[in-house]
Amino acid sequence: MPIVQRVSQAINAVVEKFLFVIGAAICIILFAQVVFRYAGASLGWSEEVSRHLLVAITFMGGTVAYKRASFIGLQGFGHSLGPAVQQAIVVGLQVLTLACFGLIAWFGAVYTVKAAEHTTSSLQIPMAIPFSVIPVAFAIFVVHVLADMARTLERKTP
Repeated sequence: MPIVQRVSQAINAVVEKFLFVIGAAICIILFAQVVFRYAGASLGWSEEVSRHLLVAITFMGGTVAYKRASFIGLQGFGHSLGPAVQQAIVVGLQVLTLACFGLIAWFGAVYTVKAAEHTTSSLQIPMAIPFSVIPVAFAIFVVHVLADMARTLERKTP
């Protein structure tokens, strides 16, 4: 197995555990918010933290969905044209996907750096911290696409 596929699997295993921790944290924070609000002392930071964690779950969860191939796939005319043409189409689409994810990772990193001078409203932490999930997630997407490309290219066409 190529190293990029092993790295992709290792990253995915870590991200899946990370998603579980974030999901549990959101549940605990929102439950605590309900309890504190019922007691008459609202937690002012809970909604902001939950929102940022939910965004992180969305982006990082997308990487797991991609790795598991849980997105909608299209079985089109590539099958009717033979395995060599089908492989060429798949590689072409992977190259386009790689370029798209690479651009989003790049611009996400640039935007994250620009956001460092702004702070969140209740926690007063740099906005770069919650925004950093964008370039990190899309860098993970890039690794997963490279692993898929390696798998596609190692298949022999008859």
